[in-house]
Amino acid sequence: MNDTRNSKKDKNQHIQVFVRVRPINNSEKIGKSFLAVELPSNKEVVVHERSQGTHSKKFTFDKVFGPSSKQVDVYNAVVSPLLEEVLAGYNCTVFAYGQTGTGKTFTMEGVSNDPTLHWQSDTMAGIIPRALSHLFDELRLLEAQEYTVRVSFLELYNEELFDLLSPNDDASKIRLYEDATRKGSVIIHGLEEVTVHNKNEVYKILEKGSEKRQTAATLMNAHSSRSHTVFSITIHIKENNVDGEELLKTGKLNLVDLAGSENVGRSGAVDRRAREAGNINQSLLTLGRVITALVERAPHIPYRESKLTRLLQESLGGRTKTSIIATVSPASINLEETLSTLDYAHRAKNITNRPEINQKLSKKALLKEYTEEIERLRRDLLAARERNGVYLAQENYHEMQSLIENQSKEIEEKITHIKVLKETMEIKEQIFNDLQAKHNEQANHLHKTKEQLETTTHALKSTAALLQMTEREKEEQSYLVEKHVSTEKELLSQAQTLLNVADTVTTDVNKLQDKISHKRQLEQENEHLGHQFRCNIAKQFQDMENNVTVYSQNFLQFATSMKDKIDSQVKLFKKDIDLLIHHMSNDIVNKEQLEVDDFTKNINNSYAHYQQWLNTEMKYSSDMTQSEQEFLNNTSLKLTSKINDLIQINSLQIANNLRHLNDDVSQKFDKLLAYTNESIGQLCNHKIHERDNLRKNIDEIRQNIQAIQEGDGKIMEEQESFKKSFENLWLQFNKLNKNVTENYSNRSATLTRVNEICDSTDTVILNNHHNTVGKNESLQEKIQSNIDILKSDIDHNMIKNQTIAEQIAVEGHNLTDEFQTNINNRCNVLMQNKLHLEDDMKQMEQKFMEDNTSSIGFIENIHHILVQGYDNHVKLVEEKEKKNLQMFTELNNEITKQSKISSDLNDKTTTELHLIQERIGKFFLEDLRHDTPTGLTPARKEYHYPRRLVATSPHERIIQRFREINYRESSDNEETTLVNNNSPKKQWPNAN
Repeated sequence: MNDTRNSKKDKNQHIQVFVRVRPINNSEKIGKSFLAVELPSNKEVVVHERSQGTHSKKFTFDKVFGPSSKQVDVYNAVVSPLLEEVLAGYNCTVFAYGQTGTGKTFTMEGVSNDPTLHWQSDTMAGIIPRALSHLFDELRLLEAQEYTVRVSFLELYNEELFDLLSPNDDASKIRLYEDATRKGSVIIHGLEEVTVHNKNEVYKILEKGSEKRQTAATLMNAHSSRSHTVFSITIHIKENNVDGEELLKTGKLNLVDLAGSENVGRSGAVDRRAREAGNINQSLLTLGRVITALVERAPHIPYRESKLTRLLQESLGGRTKTSIIATVSPASINLEETLSTLDYAHRAKNITNRPEINQKLSKKALLKEYTEEIERLRRDLLAARERNGVYLAQENYHEMQSLIENQSKEIEEKITHIKVLKETMEIKEQIFNDLQAKHNEQANHLHKTKEQLETTTHALKSTAALLQMTEREKEEQSYLVEKHVSTEKELLSQAQTLLNVADTVTTDVNKLQDKISHKRQLEQENEHLGHQFRCNIAKQFQDMENNVTVYSQNFLQFATSMKDKIDSQVKLFKKDIDLLIHHMSNDIVNKEQLEVDDFTKNINNSYAHYQQWLNTEMKYSSDMTQSEQEFLNNTSLKLTSKINDLIQINSLQIANNLRHLNDDVSQKFDKLLAYTNESIGQLCNHKIHERDNLRKNIDEIRQNIQAIQEGDGKIMEEQESFKKSFENLWLQFNKLNKNVTENYSNRSATLTRVNEICDSTDTVILNNHHNTVGKNESLQEKIQSNIDILKSDIDHNMIKNQTIAEQIAVEGHNLTDEFQTNINNRCNVLMQNKLHLEDDMKQMEQKFMEDNTSSIGFIENIHHILVQGYDNHVKLVEEKEKKNLQMFTELNNEITKQSKISSDLNDKTTTELHLIQERIGKFFLEDLRHDTPTGLTPARKEYHYPRRLVATSPHERIIQRFREINYRESSDNEETTLVNNNSPKKQWPNAN
């Protein structure tokens, strides 16, 4: 056996820990769980214990995969680097750890898909099929002539081991032993290893093992794994050393899919499933204790408490490179399990392994080892069958005893020999020092010789590499030339397509030019129609101006008649008041004086007739008082009704007149606007007429030039017809202009100068026309401002007239009420006098004889009171008459003022209407445009031509593809050669 071993690495390595967060599922969404896991970066995980995020815990790992991560991303980050270490001779382990239903099995095995897909393009494949596919790709790239790949699929269910690849369907149990040759390693007795040659066999093996694996449906996972599985890949690679000796390099990759921890209450597991969950949780708890002990560097690590930890002993703190994938759920309902998983994974980061490369065995040593192992197993098998001893052959037992005795004796001899060697060593040291000097000289000479050899070897290799590179570049350049020739052919085809599209576009452009000519002719016809329209509008505006003048005259007549009517009403009102005062004075004063005389006469005649006279006088006084009251009431009612009728008639008439005035002014305002537009149109017509005269002169110049060519007589006849018929001006002008243009095309060399003069003249006309348009626009703005002022004045006068009418009505009602009040007061005074008179008459009846003189004085006092009341009443009526006269005078003045304003408004409106007419002419002259489809204009369509010209791919990309093609062809050729030539040698591990 070859004792040569590769040296250990200088530094220990920590276990790499990765975290994968699966997407939230439907049941968690229905349960209204919030996202408790946040990924701020690709190496950090934050767990929120509450939805508001007030309490959170942060973890840091080597890498974190989010819910949107892909299978290939996980493989490239976790397993792909380890595969290179396996090919170098290391043992590596990857296992998935986490709660049930978080995607461990999906990560490790994935979903079976099309086997023909490449492992990089298969989106659903797991780590196991990807690793084997990648492994075969890497092995084909190596220079090794021979290699074997063996796989095994082990299941740990209820603390019992089962071989999932065993051909027996009874799933027989297998046993676990310690490896005496390698501390910390275990030997799995009865585990079958299957040799695989390609990835298709891997899919079949994986499917076969998955069918035998223990799974069951729970409330948390429809396909919950009820066991732990270990998928092992062992690679043996044959290589030759410098001496030409054949060596065997071994690497191993363990892919572990752990069963998930689960809450029995939430998963709904009962009976058998509950016992399964208990065993799963027990093994995972033991794994957690092992991780804790390794992190805390405890003196005792409890590997032997569970078969799972015994299987993973080499991976946890041993000589294996290990990576852990912790799978978690982002839902808040699984918060406790998520925190536990992340806490275990975070602690596992601190576990230190000491990776070592497996020793390389020579072919002879391997055969010898296999032969001895087979012989030992044969003897043990015979001993077990015969049940002799401790399941060992008696010969083996005696051999072991003699070996122990011989080793004891040998140890004693070695101790004595060591003492002798120490004495000899002192003598040899002196000799060694002498030889050391000579050795140094020879070593220097040898070193120089080796340097020369290395230089020569390096130059030879460089030359060979340069030659190979030159040949490769030659082939690549030839391939590039072929690509360029192909691209040139495609470019020629695209250029022909572009030329065809250009011809089509040219034809469409010519049709568009014809459409533009048609539009120009249509605009000239619109000018002729606009001229006729302006003539009609001018006539209408003239009628409107006459109507404004008639309105002004009517309004002046209305104001004069209203003034006369108010004067006559005032005179009649004054006459009625004078007549009323006259009747009142005659009736009251005369009757009162007559009654006093009669009363005095009767007193002087006889006291005997006093009682009769008194009764008669009392009756007469009562009748007179009542008649006087009725007379005054009738008079007041008549006067009140007359005044009210007068005021109502006047106020209604004024209000109606003002309303009619407002309506008439609004109508006249609209007519004023139309008349102003007509004036603007006349101004524009004048400018157009000037432009037409200039164009007429240009046409005469062109006609004189055309006289040189054929058709001069026809042009002269058309010109005379144009002069005679002005109504057909635009039609004849278009026809004439068309003929002149056609003749000008044949005389371009001779008439260049004349055309330049015509173009300059048209430019001058166009500039003058633009200047006129600018002036019209400024004039239009002024007209608009004047119209706004006119509107505000009319509204103000309307409001003022209505206010005056309301004041007249209020004053009339006030006058009537005041007059009625005065008459009522007078009646009350008369009634009081009547009552007072009755009292006095009673007193006179008692004191007539004694107070005759005082009675006469009393009657005189009554006369004085009546005269004074009459005078006061006359003064009051005269004051009211003055106030009414003043009020009507003011009303008359206001109406006169309004008449003058209306006259001024008429003049101003007439002036502004002339300006507005110009604006209307401008609108119909410049803004009126119509068009009708001719059917010849090309429709909008999509031109089909290459949008992007073909270009040769970058040289780097073409060369890369060329190299890949050559590489695949060379790999296929090598593989075919290997299968055909070396197929007998593939069974060398089993050779004798």
